[in-house]
Amino acid sequence: MSAAAALLALLLSTPSAALDARLAAAPDPDPGSFPGLTLSLGPGRPVCGRVTFDRRKAAAGGLIFATDAGEPGDEEALRLSEAVIARRGGLTSRAAISARRHGVPAVALGRGSWDAAGPALILREPVFGADARAGGLTVRPAAGERERVLREGDAACVDAAAGRVTIPPAEEADARVAAAEAARAFDGLRDEPALERWLEAAPGAARASALMRELAPRALEGGISEDELATVERAARAAAGGAGREALARAERRAWARAARAARAELSGCAAAAADAPAADVLARLSGDAKSLAERAARAGRIFGGGDGGLGALARACEAAAARRRKAVPASSPSLDDAAAAAGASRPEAVELHGDAWRWFVTENGLGEFLARTLDDASLGLRRKSERVRERIMSGHLGADTEAGRAIVAAAAACPCLVVGDDATFPAADARGALAAAREAWAASWGPGPLGARLRAGRGASYDGRLRFTRAEKADVSGLLFSRDPGSGRRRVLVEAAPGGIEGVLAGDAAPDRWALEPRSGRTLEFSPASADGTPRLTPERLAKLARLARALDAWRGGGVEAAFSFSGERLFVHHARPLEAPRPPRPLSDPFSPRPSAEELSVKPVR
Repeated sequence: MSAAAALLALLLSTPSAALDARLAAAPDPDPGSFPGLTLSLGPGRPVCGRVTFDRRKAAAGGLIFATDAGEPGDEEALRLSEAVIARRGGLTSRAAISARRHGVPAVALGRGSWDAAGPALILREPVFGADARAGGLTVRPAAGERERVLREGDAACVDAAAGRVTIPPAEEADARVAAAEAARAFDGLRDEPALERWLEAAPGAARASALMRELAPRALEGGISEDELATVERAARAAAGGAGREALARAERRAWARAARAARAELSGCAAAAADAPAADVLARLSGDAKSLAERAARAGRIFGGGDGGLGALARACEAAAARRRKAVPASSPSLDDAAAAAGASRPEAVELHGDAWRWFVTENGLGEFLARTLDDASLGLRRKSERVRERIMSGHLGADTEAGRAIVAAAAACPCLVVGDDATFPAADARGALAAAREAWAASWGPGPLGARLRAGRGASYDGRLRFTRAEKADVSGLLFSRDPGSGRRRVLVEAAPGGIEGVLAGDAAPDRWALEPRSGRTLEFSPASADGTPRLTPERLAKLARLARALDAWRGGGVEAAFSFSGERLFVHHARPLEAPRPPRPLSDPFSPRPSAEELSVKPVR
């Protein structure tokens, strides 16, 4: 058997029976809760705030931006919002592309109408009757609908992981928004005395409950330590007072149950991912992440009074599956090029620009001291740190007369091309465009999501600025594929595709066809055409190729992947592949580009 055939068999072998093992328990929706399509996970936890329909207000930061599907001119609003609510649109909409690029949670409701009398979104909320028994199950029968109106300045919560937008009851709105703002300030400062002072400033069970609701998912993701959480929980009980402590305890149990349920849904697929993993390094990441999550759950569960939420058992199942798989796989996973080739796809010709250009840019613009000072400034929250760094990157000098600029121009000799960074991809028509695209790609990696992950790992400034300049292939159809549902994590392949090159798709300007595919066969489960006559832009044969690619990339990554693709005739190209999950502290993993060069190698390296 050839090496390529062996790799193909490894990546595409039949998975374990637990392919789509998800917990059956469904979340209990709150009143004013509307399901939708997850466009971007952001930090992976619910985000609450005040809503604005004004892009200028959204661009000032701190608000949730409500839009139709994102329009030209919305980029700053989408980038600086705490979250995005889109009335419509799919995974290649402008709102979705921008939100994922900048780590902002976003949900498309797929419903609602605009109120012509003012900036407001009119929604129809289903009303359910009392619980009833049917066929041995407890059900809540539908009992009609009622109108809900989301207006400028109203409170809303965007839970991208659940694909849900909630409008809190009026009596809870102020407390939910204030607690969310306090928790976001803590994300950057890690100063639990500030949370204690916040509770003491206006004591009461409502504010204390809202704060603990914010902290429950943070405890699971490592955003607050056990000692910090215990300190704040004691302050919350004191702020609730004797009369409010039972209400606080109920709220804490409910918050912990919600957070643990979301974590279980994530971890339930770990054993299946381990059974498919192509190498020991992927297995180490999967089992290590599962163990860390279970340990955090056990510590936080002692404080919330809910145990580990069942995560310990799932982590042990994941480790057992990883132990069985380790005997059959090599130590290191294949490169993205090899994973794509194993699925019958190609990577475009490219030039890799390693970290020298970024280091030169930092030196030439005196950014080193600024970065250290900004990241160490305890008075700045995460979003403000991110914004300050981005402003300096975007205002720094990057011309063809600089060392960094010359390296970029040399790498971009084959433009038109795509400039692929760790966290974003931008098209460039020529050398001048490549300079702008490189700057944008660097700035994207200092967004709140990637920066927050590095800060939690104690590696805030540890960014090497690698870029890949890939030739823009002529294509008849291009799009994005997702190896799993971005919200639920279900193993079904989502594809959005439109005629032409990948540039229009990445700009959010495409009007795509949409598919949901069965991952093993590529069989169409759902199809939503963009054309009036309903003619699909991808044949069943091409869809089968994309499903095969999705399986290979999912196995290569050991988790959900978003990939940009193009068809040129029957040749399938992969432009980039990125993990779907919320940003986390970096762990050693196979390089998504090529291996790092030695000290003797040049900064610019052609790839064939």
